[in-house]
Amino acid sequence: MDFVHLLPCFSIACDAASSGQCTIPQKLQTYTRPAVKPFLPLFVLCCFLNSPAYAAAPAVALEPTNATEAAAKKAAEDKVLDDQYQHWKGALPPDHRQWEETLEACLGTYYLPLHKQDKVRGTANAWDFVKDDPKLPRVLLIGDSISRGYTLPVRKNLAGVANVHRAPENCGPSSNGLKKLPIWLGDGKWDVIHFNFGIHDRATPLADYERNLESLVTLLKATGAKLIWASTTPVPRNVAENQTPEAIEERNVIALNVMNRNGVAIDDLNVWIKPDLAKLQNPNDVHFGLPGYDRLAERVAHVIETALPGASANNSAIKPSGKLEMDSYSWEDRHAAVMAAKEKINPEIVLIGDSITHFWGGEPDGGTVGNRGAQAWHGLFGQRAVLNLGFGWDRTQNVLKRIEMGELDGIKPKTIIIHIGTNNLAGTPQARANTPAEIAEAISLIVDRAQAKCPAARIILMAIFPRGEKPSDPARAILADINQRLVPLAQKPQVTLLDTTTTWLQPDGSISKETMPDFLHPNEKGYSIWADALRPVLPK
Repeated sequence: MDFVHLLPCFSIACDAASSGQCTIPQKLQTYTRPAVKPFLPLFVLCCFLNSPAYAAAPAVALEPTNATEAAAKKAAEDKVLDDQYQHWKGALPPDHRQWEETLEACLGTYYLPLHKQDKVRGTANAWDFVKDDPKLPRVLLIGDSISRGYTLPVRKNLAGVANVHRAPENCGPSSNGLKKLPIWLGDGKWDVIHFNFGIHDRATPLADYERNLESLVTLLKATGAKLIWASTTPVPRNVAENQTPEAIEERNVIALNVMNRNGVAIDDLNVWIKPDLAKLQNPNDVHFGLPGYDRLAERVAHVIETALPGASANNSAIKPSGKLEMDSYSWEDRHAAVMAAKEKINPEIVLIGDSITHFWGGEPDGGTVGNRGAQAWHGLFGQRAVLNLGFGWDRTQNVLKRIEMGELDGIKPKTIIIHIGTNNLAGTPQARANTPAEIAEAISLIVDRAQAKCPAARIILMAIFPRGEKPSDPARAILADINQRLVPLAQKPQVTLLDTTTTWLQPDGSISKETMPDFLHPNEKGYSIWADALRPVLPK
């Protein structure tokens, strides 16, 4: 029996199947030898293809075979999404619905569908409508996709502190900002505006970029808001995209000059993220993963919070204060000695700090507690006129008070070396312990006050020295946090940040008694470490 002889049998079977009764004909049932069995699946297929079950089966979706079909398919999908989005939008309160209509006009063909998908799914995104708490200040974020990436974690960090809005689009180059700024600002009052333009300006001629930023700052100042400029984060080299790290650095320098001329605060996200760039930025991409955006948001939220109205009211580290703690010397007598010494020696170099500075050497004499590093002192400074404004147990608030009391008045040093903050970690009945954010804010204020008193001086700001014998000491992590927050201060004119942390540590991360006998204060050998670090950066 061959296949040709079986065809009539299949025809009979299929006819039966078409009538809804697919039975195996008697003629076919007699052929049960193995040679016939391979044809049985074909027979079953014929039965199925002619059956009502097949006729009722849903059609299988086929992939488009050409561009026209692909476009039609996408248009159909877009319509379904838009219908769902419009249905969702129709149930919104008027103010929320108005915001969504603004987004529809501004987000464009790439971001708008993504936003619609998020809203249909119930997923939060950077462009979510913000219902203001009238008791809280209003903050506006303006920037590109990097800014979009850190918007949600900034909102989370400032929950209960500020109403955080963002511009209703990926803001693009500075030229787009000039066109769209009235829409982005809306008609509400802003307390703080945090803004950036840079990645999309990498091909903008430098003169045009500078001119655009000047115009943008003028428009933003008219709002009365506290302005914060965010430097542009680093980019990998991509010649095809006309993208180079140098182009970003050039524009950051121009932006820094514009903002300094206009008194705009700087949030140097470029410097902030660089130490962790390799692990936080996506490979060969300008963007970041969630940990990277969280890291940026930490900085952005902190800078915004310190700029909010009344934000510093509770920071004890920035409230000038006289003597707080009892010590083995007289705080008031040392201040008097400082005032006399500065008139006598006309200092070329000034050191500001706590007991770590106090105990080193120089004038005024540290008495029985001082001169622990006299050899290192003379080896570094020689016969140069140096004034030591180190006071044992001083916190940042004590330094601010001493500046108020005139310790920097009437002198014109070439260099001011600042090392302060470690005592702010200690809580006593006289003063509470401060947070890393509070301490960093206070150190920044000390730098500002020192520059205001001595504008020609070069500031060498020391990252706070490590303390505690082992790497597991809780103070280590707190000091690392503070020092990371000091990094942007290096972008201030005439400021050098000098971090000597690793030079104090042994290979296992511990501190040796041979350099810090109490794991806090240096001895002669320890002061030599500090002197060696200062020597290359100290002006001649």
